[in-house]
Amino acid sequence: MPGFVPMSPTLDRRRGVVAVLAALAVLLAAGAPAARAQDPYSSADDPPCFGAAARDVLEPCVNRSLRTKVFPRPADAAIMPNSPCTPFAQTRVLLPCAFGVDPEAATATIGLVGDSHAAHWRAGVEVVAQAEGWHGISLTHASCAFSKAKVSFARPKRRACTRWNRATLRFLRRHREIDTLFVSDHITGSVIPKHGMSKFQTQVAGFIAAWRALPETIRHIVVIRDTPRTTHNSMSCVARAVRRHVPPGPACAVPRSFAALVDPATVAAHRWGSRRVDVVDMTPFFCSSRMCLPVIGGVLVHKDTTHLTQVFARTLGPYLQRAVEAAMRDWDVLPGGPNP
Repeated sequence: MPGFVPMSPTLDRRRGVVAVLAALAVLLAAGAPAARAQDPYSSADDPPCFGAAARDVLEPCVNRSLRTKVFPRPADAAIMPNSPCTPFAQTRVLLPCAFGVDPEAATATIGLVGDSHAAHWRAGVEVVAQAEGWHGISLTHASCAFSKAKVSFARPKRRACTRWNRATLRFLRRHREIDTLFVSDHITGSVIPKHGMSKFQTQVAGFIAAWRALPETIRHIVVIRDTPRTTHNSMSCVARAVRRHVPPGPACAVPRSFAALVDPATVAAHRWGSRRVDVVDMTPFFCSSRMCLPVIGGVLVHKDTTHLTQVFARTLGPYLQRAVEAAMRDWDVLPGGPNP
């Protein structure tokens, strides 16, 4: 895909949309299906092995025509939004929004809670919700993990996170129809270490405390392990590789030891040992045993150093569904089942 043109982050939304449409037009010129110009969130006409499908070990897939393709372009990715979500019932603290199946047709209602790393997973959870017939409610707040740990921001932002966490718990107690909660949070979230504890130990304890505080109507908690990160040089490396017609994934890969840090939420889930909680780890779709890739199956993985592009998150959806359904086989009560 030739000719990456850097874009200023201060461009207004209208110009950003124009840029995204231009990127879509470039992909079409390279032979991608026409449906992508109409709906970049749709998988109906993805080329073979597009995105995460290229790393499915159960059904190996290779499409050599995608080796030097990248969508979206790194310059465009930063201004592309997360997957659609319809706001409702806004308060001074919360901005809940709806996704998935319409509530009238849904078999169950799920929640998606956490910081911006939960928000970037919404594209994948949307795929799961549509396939399972679930209505989804998203409750996210940038830089605020769903946790009882105190964040180490300046006092106004610290109070904002505390208020958001309390309001989220109140919301979940009122909305008893939500019986399954998907949670994900940034690994390196900033917290104030509790006395006698490290930062990591404080993070682990904060997650467990928040999950313990959930109402009994939340019968299942699905912890999505935080995604591997990339470097500040990744986007420029990908752009250079594409200009040189070099496969950007291998050329710009970063060591797994740097990218895939230990996730405190995953540790918390195992340490708590409750039957209510399951862990879903999608790291194999990002990384080999040694390296993590910035481009997979012709799709740019990150929009910045830690957040997923909505396109790659969406292509992870079927494999997220596979993992969730594997966890569901051990659940006594499935989503939408009778209250205990």
